[in-house]
Amino acid sequence: MSFIAIIAGIFTIPAILLGQDTTNLTIHVVQRGENLFRIALQYNLTTDEVAFANGITDVSNIVVGQRLVIPIETAPIIERQVHIVTAGETIRSIAELYGKTVDEIAQLNSLANTDIIFVGQELVIVPGDETPTPPPTPTVSTSTDTDETSDSNVTPTPTTQEFVVSDDPSAAIIHTVQSGETLFRIGLQYNLTVTDLAQANNLLDPTQIFAGQQLIIPGIEPPPLALDLPDIVTEFRINPLIFVEGRTGRIEIQTNTPATISGQFLDQELTVISQNDGTLHNMLVGVPVFTEPGIYEVTLTIIDSTGTPIPITANIQIIAGGYGRQTLNIENELLLSEAVENEEISLIVRNTTRFNPVRSWGNSLSLPAAATMNGVFGTIRSYNGSPFNRFHRGVDFAGTPGTPVLAASDGTVVVADALQIRGNTVIIDHGWGIYTLYAHQNETFVIPGDTVVSGQPLGTIGSTGRITGPHLHWEVWVNGISVDPLQWVQEIFP
Repeated sequence: MSFIAIIAGIFTIPAILLGQDTTNLTIHVVQRGENLFRIALQYNLTTDEVAFANGITDVSNIVVGQRLVIPIETAPIIERQVHIVTAGETIRSIAELYGKTVDEIAQLNSLANTDIIFVGQELVIVPGDETPTPPPTPTVSTSTDTDETSDSNVTPTPTTQEFVVSDDPSAAIIHTVQSGETLFRIGLQYNLTVTDLAQANNLLDPTQIFAGQQLIIPGIEPPPLALDLPDIVTEFRINPLIFVEGRTGRIEIQTNTPATISGQFLDQELTVISQNDGTLHNMLVGVPVFTEPGIYEVTLTIIDSTGTPIPITANIQIIAGGYGRQTLNIENELLLSEAVENEEISLIVRNTTRFNPVRSWGNSLSLPAAATMNGVFGTIRSYNGSPFNRFHRGVDFAGTPGTPVLAASDGTVVVADALQIRGNTVIIDHGWGIYTLYAHQNETFVIPGDTVVSGQPLGTIGSTGRITGPHLHWEVWVNGISVDPLQWVQEIFP
């Protein structure tokens, strides 16, 4: 974020202003990431006005530290400054970082309990000329896993945080998209191009951003944090900063010596993938649909070579997935039986919770069919007038019967069977707790134990099982939790 400096003293005044009354002129010192357009906006001026006042002929050629005369007699606008909370930070460490007290930060942000902050939370540091009323802190909660037939009830639980995120100066700056912003407009703020931002955030379509989205701003170093991590920990990252119901989140810890890590989140034991001789530890977290929005605690324990346990906690905000609703009518009432549905889900969960330490998938998954997608993940469903207590666990592709069904990545077939609801179904284990499921096939070309490669035909699109028309139903499971498959196509995972 840009900071405005008003410098008292004697500076060289551009020749164009000599002989004029410069008593009330403001001097602006160019900060990193600023451009002339952005500076002019701060003072309600045009780029040409600032350029003319400073004798600048090339408006794209300004440098950090350059002093610009601002030809106005009013005080400049003070920009609102916020801090994005990262994993492990406390109010105390944030206050120390900016030279403020805990009480000042708490008062600026209307915090009733300074022990409860969460990753991704925006804290006002400098209120600016107009300070919007900060939103209330969401409820701190714990959760239980759910399936299609029931909602999840959660209860508040107090939380604390003890450690800061990282002492690595290359950690990313995060920009929270505001209503009405475009990627071009955001790029202007940081002197970056649309391509810079799109590549840093793996955006397939730069026009598709939304208010509240967290964007990585590349090439800008954040200020150092106020506290140190435990000696063994060099990095603690949570990505994205805000988890979304029905999507996959990531937790990563880097240690400087081999260590063993365990942890819990949403009342589930986390699967920890350790690499680099036990110094790099990744956790892929599926957030179940029907998880209530709120703040949830992740608790981690690091065991070093001496056997000493080191606890780490952080609060993670989960927001709603914003899934729509759909009413379907099914003639075969047997396929709507809760017992039939639960039995099939149990079979899938048993086959998608087995952990294979050998990773077969690349950085992302490929689409499983060359067909039009006509059904999205997460739609909350009512069948034949039932309550809206089930959801669509995958995405649908409206291919004609006989269209090839393709493996989304390399892996091993663990299920190739006829299920009552999903019909002829194949499940592939891609390693690291990642599974893909392909349902309603007419023909199946593989059997359990087969090794497949990305793009290999597994069968053909059909209309077997509980279905209203021929299509491919495709699911992604992360450690026994069904998640949005398109996230795995659009994003790069470590």
